[in-house]
Amino acid sequence: MVESALLAAYELATVLAPFLVAYAIRHAHSRRTRSIPVEFAPAFAFVLYVFAVLYVTGSGTLYDLLRQTASWGPNDLYLIPFLAADPIGCALNVVLFLPLGFSIPLIWKRVDRAFTIGAMGFSFSLAIELSQLLNHRATDIDDLILNTLGALLGFVLYRLWSNRANAARSKHVFVSERLPSAREPALYLAVTFAGHFLLFNEMGFAKLLYGF
Repeated sequence: MVESALLAAYELATVLAPFLVAYAIRHAHSRRTRSIPVEFAPAFAFVLYVFAVLYVTGSGTLYDLLRQTASWGPNDLYLIPFLAADPIGCALNVVLFLPLGFSIPLIWKRVDRAFTIGAMGFSFSLAIELSQLLNHRATDIDDLILNTLGALLGFVLYRLWSNRANAARSKHVFVSERLPSAREPALYLAVTFAGHFLLFNEMGFAKLLYGF
């Protein structure tokens, strides 16, 4: 129990450490450019969500590649969409990325285009799917399609909520040029995935914990 908690804490640290470095650099840069970085708390919450996605999906790492002994086969790749789709699995893949599409425009007001949200969702899902080739988890085009759809549906839900909230306030909301950069969420997605990929050595840490 303690060992499992330590392993989870180590995995979380591989995501939080690069985020904290990136946030500090972004904050320092904003002082020079007089731009406004996003507040720490919402950015931190977003990164915790990203970690949860990586944890649930079993994203592969560099150390899986270094331990790779077998070649990839047809059972590792599913490139024909919805050939043997599981309705529950499909629904879960959509739900998994709903928070991505909702939280990004909620935190970063300048990210207000469906294309941008879809591109971020697609890129993040693609990175996960490709990394799963390294640990022999199934790489499925269905997951890529449904994750992207989930991000877009999350954005639609945000717009519906935002429009209702703005109507209730009976005023227009203008997007200031000094709001946090639209590139910030992409930066945090990239550095957290890279940190997990490069720093998380599950088997190596398990050997230290369990002594095998």
